Amino acid sequence: MRYLFFLAFLVSFNISANDTLHLTEISSSVLQDSICEDSNLKTYIDTANIFAIRLESLDANSPMELAYNDKVHPFIESYIGRNKTLISRMLGLKKLYFPLFESLLDSYELPLELKYLAIVESALNPKAKSHSGATGLWQFMYLTGREYNLNVTSYIDERQDPIKSTKAACEYFLKLYDSFGDWNLVLAAYNGGPGYLQRKINSIGSNNFWDLYPHLRRETRNYIPTFIAVNYAMEFAEEHNIQSQNPKINLSDTDTIVIAQHVDINTLSKMLCLNNETLKYFNPVIKKDVFPKNSIIVLPSYAKNDFLNNKENNYAFIDAVDSKEILINEKRLLYTVEQGDYLGRIAKEYDVKIYEIKNWNKLTSSKLSIGKKLVLFVKDKTNITTSTSVKNTRVYTVQRGDTLWGIAKKFDGLSVRKIKSLNNLIDDHLKLGTKIIIPII
Repeated sequence: MRYLFFLAFLVSFNISANDTLHLTEISSSVLQDSICEDSNLKTYIDTANIFAIRLESLDANSPMELAYNDKVHPFIESYIGRNKTLISRMLGLKKLYFPLFESLLDSYELPLELKYLAIVESALNPKAKSHSGATGLWQFMYLTGREYNLNVTSYIDERQDPIKSTKAACEYFLKLYDSFGDWNLVLAAYNGGPGYLQRKINSIGSNNFWDLYPHLRRETRNYIPTFIAVNYAMEFAEEHNIQSQNPKINLSDTDTIVIAQHVDINTLSKMLCLNNETLKYFNPVIKKDVFPKNSIIVLPSYAKNDFLNNKENNYAFIDAVDSKEILINEKRLLYTVEQGDYLGRIAKEYDVKIYEIKNWNKLTSSKLSIGKKLVLFVKDKTNITTSTSVKNTRVYTVQRGDTLWGIAKKFDGLSVRKIKSLNNLIDDHLKLGTKIIIPII
């Protein structure tokens, strides 16, 4: 274990021996002077001592280096403090994924602590995607995924498959360990790339991660402290009063069906009375929330039986949704074309596609006549507060040309911030005809 210099002194205070008594008295005096100068120092040292002792117990049972130092400290404070909600969610999700991780890590004879890396990488979200395009629980880039036989098509992405991606991650860990022979370096290479890390090793002339630390890019140098802190937070959550937040996922026995028609996840959810979270958990490889024709769908056994027992009606339901006879999470609008209108502008205003407007209205060209009626099917936003649930408010219907700033100016004492807060608006974009709540001030 690597301790801070002052922490080594602190631990020595607790050793009972005659020849260390004088040193203890001197050190205690110095420490007391420091506490007088900074009232937060004692709290920091007490906390650091707890972190160090607990991590030492984890480190003693792991081939990985779970060391406490001043680089790790702030990350632990973050996960048990302002980011403890994340740890709470991870405690709930771990029962879904950790048995799988531990089984595969054990079969590859890898440290079981690597299961916590999936929290660092994806927060246990198999559909997580980074800005650089890395995807899945273990955040594989496209080419790396292909190297480890993770197939990607227009409809499926095996980087999002928990079993296949975890096997690929295990094989990659073994390859990195074979190259670097040190688990801290394996983690750094996993994040920054083996080529990048090897160049740093050659440049600095050291194989010790903490020697390399100040010379690495910020994300890579913080990667190991983050990993250690997640280990600590997950193992000692109870000691910090962090409770598990359980996901809304039905963990019944499962079975599969082969769907004979292309179907959207919202349609399947409505048809089988399953929430989207459950469907996504059992079928993480699907992309864009669509199951293509002849795809295999994993369902709770009771839902599979319900589907097969009502097969004819279910396919009729899917057809009815596709033809807009039944609407799910959307509503029908009748739009009147005005001077200056064109399909692109209308599509953008209502967040639909140009081809959809053409299909809905059987248009053979993009030309529009003033006064023409267009049928639009738009997303049904049901999370806007209604006037019956808020006292001292009025309902305002958005007119053409309205902006939040302009609406605020129409009512004395009203601000853009107040309008957005009351109506749960995440941006400044307003759609024609939308009803919003205006407070009476």
